[in-house]
Amino acid sequence: MTQVITQAVFKPNPGADMTKVIAIVSESAALWRKHGAEVSVWAVSAGEIGNMVFAARYDSFEAYGKSTDAIYADPAFQAWSVKATASGLSSWVRSNVARQLPI
Repeated sequence: MTQVITQAVFKPNPGADMTKVIAIVSESAALWRKHGAEVSVWAVSAGEIGNMVFAARYDSFEAYGKSTDAIYADPAFQAWSVKATASGLSSWVRSNVARQLPI
């Protein structure tokens, strides 16, 4: 089965309280895990230094689709999204969806 990973790359805004950034990311991680994603958060150490990556992994495209449908329908995630955007703590850089290739 082909694994899928999504990545949301973001950058904490200048002067952002990193304790608050991590707290809001942790809230999001709990919601994604609730809907079946395996979540990890990364700090970029070379290249685009200062960026962070929120990654969600799935065992298949089917699992990715089910999880994504469920999270966007979840009122708790919708409320979190409003809260995170209003916080002004970070800025979106890019998002990726990648599938694992057999080798």
